Amino acid sequence: MLKIKPEIWEKNGRERFVVMSMRDFEKVQELIEDAGLSRMLREAKQRNAKSPTYTLAEVKRRLGLARPRKRKAG
Repeated sequence: MLKIKPEIWEKNGRERFVVMSMRDFEKVQELIEDAGLSRMLREAKQRNAKSPTYTLAEVKRRLGLARPRKRKAG
């Protein structure tokens, strides 16, 4: 849970500004960025839901990067 200690400033009797420490601002900014990245990832997954997927091993094999497996002696 994010705990910040904002200070609310008023202008003409109405709340207009929020003042907070730089550390709190950076925490909030990071949460906003994370939320944006989560949204982008969710949208990309939806767009590509019907596209084929490949495991890392399959990608390496297709690119010729797979190392030959060593056989166990026994």
